[in-house]
Amino acid sequence: MATYKRWTATEIEYIRENHTSLPDEYLAAKLSKITGSNITTSMIRRQRRKLKLTKSRGRPPINLQKENSEEVISTSSVD
Repeated sequence: MATYKRWTATEIEYIRENHTSLPDEYLAAKLSKITGSNITTSMIRRQRRKLKLTKSRGRPPINLQKENSEEVISTSSVD
């Protein structure tokens, strides 16, 4: 029998906030890095469908500058 991931509120919130502006591959990689668990693109897709979050057709415009600036803020506060 398969085991399913139990999503935390912060992971779900991250998906809700970024699903329109970032591709699923980037969301999966970012959440994998944050949580330390292996999160795949199919897991992200399944969770978006469960939350009834839709994406527009085509490639989303990626605003990685915003993401990188948030990483700098979060890593500098840890030190």
